[in-house]
Amino acid sequence: MLVHHVSSNFAANNVELGLMIGAMYVGSLLMVLVLGEVSARIGKRLGAVIAAICYSAGALFVALAGSVKLSIVAFLIFGCGTGGIEGMLFSLIGDYNGEDTNKVMNISQAFFSIGAVVGPLLFEQMLKTVPYRYAYGVMWLIMGAIAVTFWLARSVESFTKRDDSTEKGLSIFKLVRNPAMIIYMLVLMISIGCESSVTYWLATYFDVLGAVGLGTLGLSIYWISSIPGRLVGATAKNRGRYLAVSYIVATVGILLLLLIPDPKLKFIGICVMGVALAPVYPSISTLGASLFPKKTASAFSLMVFSSGLGGALAQPIIGAISEASSITTVYGAIAVVMLILSGMMVLGGKFAKSHKA
Repeated sequence: MLVHHVSSNFAANNVELGLMIGAMYVGSLLMVLVLGEVSARIGKRLGAVIAAICYSAGALFVALAGSVKLSIVAFLIFGCGTGGIEGMLFSLIGDYNGEDTNKVMNISQAFFSIGAVVGPLLFEQMLKTVPYRYAYGVMWLIMGAIAVTFWLARSVESFTKRDDSTEKGLSIFKLVRNPAMIIYMLVLMISIGCESSVTYWLATYFDVLGAVGLGTLGLSIYWISSIPGRLVGATAKNRGRYLAVSYIVATVGILLLLLIPDPKLKFIGICVMGVALAPVYPSISTLGASLFPKKTASAFSLMVFSSGLGGALAQPIIGAISEASSITTVYGAIAVVMLILSGMMVLGGKFAKSHKA
């Protein structure tokens, strides 16, 4: 929402808007991998400090940027912060909570969902009285405070896990040799690609049906329904089996969205999808990281990287398909992909058992 305000301020064209959004993705993808390696050497607390500083500085630069070109650079730094802080906090949650990581990860993501619903509403009210620059000013202050907090919180070092191995080379290259890790990364990448396709294109879907405006409401319903979905996902004992079933339920949700004739009743399908897909990101991230308990920083970074890559790659693909056919065709294809992902989760679980054995 805020990026569109920046774009409007500079009267940017669609290409320039795309570059701003793309810069955030590029920054995020690069930073999660860099911090995953760096934090293994300097510690995750300092890794979190670096990420929060990038987040804070990026927000400040966006607020102060006087042109589209400078805004693109600012969003690159901003993206480094958003991706980096997510990877670091995931890893710290894993180190602190041990066997309860999946439960706490889902609960933390439930709070993320609350933020996804409430945050835009609060900023939208704020922007009725002040320019968008003040919104980024708020982020600058908050993330700056988080950077200072992690800098002072030396007690964090008492529970963080470090890799004591003397192996040379980058950790990520060792991790991706594991078949289970590859499957989990692929599943997460495809999942986030599908989810972002559903959410980003809801407005277009309802517009095609002639129900202009319902897409925005449908998106809010999706995020609201993800809150109980993540809380339920936190209680799952066998995460792999639970996610395999979740993908089947998500297929049912997409079919309800496509087949129910009344536009307003289509919200039932959106709600089913929101509940079913809610635990995917935190649970698969936890499954991937659990394969390497002493390399959680690198493992979680790879999972965050996979999700970001899926979201980035999906948009041009979906745009091309919807241009050649329709957004309905896209949603129908996603229903089939969900069933494939269910099977991949079963396969990933078998490889994970072999690895742990």
